[in-house]
Amino acid sequence: MTIGDDPWMVDAMWRAADLTRAYLAQDRTRIADCLADLDTGQLERVLAWLVLTHDDLFDDLGEPPMTVREIDTAAALAPVETELATTAAVRRVTAGKTGLAHAVEELTLLDQIHTVAICTAVILLEAHGRTHALKHADTQTADYERMGHPRPYTIT
Repeated sequence: MTIGDDPWMVDAMWRAADLTRAYLAQDRTRIADCLADLDTGQLERVLAWLVLTHDDLFDDLGEPPMTVREIDTAAALAPVETELATTAAVRRVTAGKTGLAHAVEELTLLDQIHTVAICTAVILLEAHGRTHALKHADTQTADYERMGHPRPYTIT
C-alpha cells in the first residue's frame, strides 16, 4: 500500500488504523469518534484503506477462521444503527455463504466500513490473540510515523 503525499489518504490510513485498533481494544467511544463528522469522500477513502489492509492480512495470514463469539463481541461495539447490518454481513462471510466484498456491497457506506473493520479485527484476534493483535496495530501506526506520516488529527 502506498499513499504518497496525499493528505486525504494519510487521514484515511490513520482513521482506518484507529478504527481497527478501537475494535481490538473494545473501545466503543473511540469507535464512534473515528468516523465522526467525515464527509462521503473521506469515508470512501477510509473504506478503501480498510479493504487494502484486510487484503494484506489475507496475504500474510491466509484465511484464519472467525469464530461467532469474536464476531458477536466485536459487532456489539459498533454504533447501534450499524450493529445489526454488520453482524449479519460478517456472519454470512464466516459461514462461507459469500465473500466480504459481496457481503458489504448493498450496505450503507458506514455499515461497509464497520463490517470490514470488524472482519479485520476478528482476523487479527483469531491469529494473534488480543494482546498481540493490539501490539500489531501499534506497530503498524508506529511504522506510519516512521514513514513520515504522523497522525493528522488528535485523539481525545
